[in-house]
Amino acid sequence: MGEAGATPRGSQGAEPEAVPVVVVIASYRRPAYLARALQSVVSQQKVRPLEIVVVDDGSRDGTAQLASSFGARVIEKKHNEGLSAARNDGIRLATGAAKWVALLDDDDEWLPHHLFTLWSNRADHVLVSGTAIVLGSSENSHGARGPSGEVLRSPGRLLFPQNSVTTSAVLVRRDVLAEVGGFDGHLRYGEDLDAWLRVLERGTGVLVGEVTCLYLQHARQLSANRLGMMSANETILDKYRDRPWLTARLRESLEVVSTWDDLQAARGQHQWPEVARKAVWLLGRPSRAADLARLWSFRRQTRRFWRQHRHLANQSSEVRAEAPPTPSPTPGPGA
Repeated sequence: MGEAGATPRGSQGAEPEAVPVVVVIASYRRPAYLARALQSVVSQQKVRPLEIVVVDDGSRDGTAQLASSFGARVIEKKHNEGLSAARNDGIRLATGAAKWVALLDDDDEWLPHHLFTLWSNRADHVLVSGTAIVLGSSENSHGARGPSGEVLRSPGRLLFPQNSVTTSAVLVRRDVLAEVGGFDGHLRYGEDLDAWLRVLERGTGVLVGEVTCLYLQHARQLSANRLGMMSANETILDKYRDRPWLTARLRESLEVVSTWDDLQAARGQHQWPEVARKAVWLLGRPSRAADLARLWSFRRQTRRFWRQHRHLANQSSEVRAEAPPTPSPTPGPGA
């Protein structure tokens, strides 16, 4: 592993106040996306991080040079070790003066007020998350459903109705993330949810009721693999089966979500007997019917929130227009 870097450069105008935050971005062979992500970091207003760390997870395509051009400290890996290992290394090797970690995936972007908003809402929480608008084919958002936000008092809230915390919108206490073991490298999917569950066992979190992040949805995402995500969720549930917050009632609520999604998939394939069987189960108990109504309401609110804020996606074009040209890929050994 090698390192390179310089002092992060800021946007024009008054110099933002430095806060004890390190931004960690793990990247693998997506330099064009990475340029946009980094531009959104150096364009932050009012506050700036002490350090930007980019972990080049064995790309060998100009990723390291690109990150250095933005003033990031670069950690180069000889081989691809996966997202969890890259994030853990970036957090571990960051400057000791950084007490908080702000994570950003290399294909997402922050709005200019992101870091200031999260920093201003940290209070005594162990985790702060802004709201992210999805850019892609789905009308979706992740985070709070309204301007008042929401306090996360139990890890179970991230399981039902859905996980409302997007990694690219998170500010987390560095010491707490270290105490709970960071990201689990054994998980290919859901490693972020797994980490946040453990973090929220150490204190409260807060969903800030303001859109601060743009989440790009595209075909190459790991999260696009529904079967992989479902399998990971089962693994995570089994991992925490003895936790007092993972009650039998919460497990039933989670089964309502998966059954409803399976029903929708069966409906799309015109498998009507399967649709009927799942509908009978969902409506077989008042508690399940209540959970289903809550799930419907939550998803309806999510779509409405997205429609109300989708204009913010236009800011992505402004960020991208300012990004420097991506360096030409450098062939690696054997290329």
